[in-house]
Amino acid sequence: MAKSFLILIFLSFIGLETYAGDTTAVDTSGAYEHFPKRAALCSLFPAGGQIYNEYGYRKFDKKNRAWWKVPLIYGGLGATSYFYYKNYQSTQLLKKEILFRRENGDSTYYHDSMIGFASETALINGYTDSAGVDVLGFDDTARRRDLLMFATIGIYGLQILEAYVDGHFVSFDVSDDLSLSWYPKMMARNTPGIGLTLSFK
Repeated sequence: MAKSFLILIFLSFIGLETYAGDTTAVDTSGAYEHFPKRAALCSLFPAGGQIYNEYGYRKFDKKNRAWWKVPLIYGGLGATSYFYYKNYQSTQLLKKEILFRRENGDSTYYHDSMIGFASETALINGYTDSAGVDVLGFDDTARRRDLLMFATIGIYGLQILEAYVDGHFVSFDVSDDLSLSWYPKMMARNTPGIGLTLSFK
């Protein structure tokens, strides 16, 4: 589940910069400057850079938008943080149960929710209950806890990088006058070939 969620977040950020319509920068104030480094700095507070870029897009009267990334960022950070905390709690409880039973034996329990774990081996490796459901042990919950911690850090870092890259496109001027042409050309050693030219004017 955690891996599927991370893949979804990653794919969501791959196509963030899709530009439609007129992308020619128009500064309606005549003095506005947009700074990508400031977008990255604002992103130290999650999604702050995206909000700054959204302001820039509107200032330049572009059809591109950055606001829709904000709920994605908070959704990703919120989900990974929540599941990290749940797995952290489970890991701590299992650890306390293991230590308690080492001192008092498997016939006593630190917490009532641990009754299903018949032995220390089950506490570490997990077990399958009577309904066929796999109950995670300490090793699996600790692994998930660590994965979700790195996922949270990764999403946080990715939104800073995305804000910085997107900040360059806010004031990037691309004219509608694009031309593509091809022509015959003699290559090295008199080998015929085709040249391709893409002109930005």
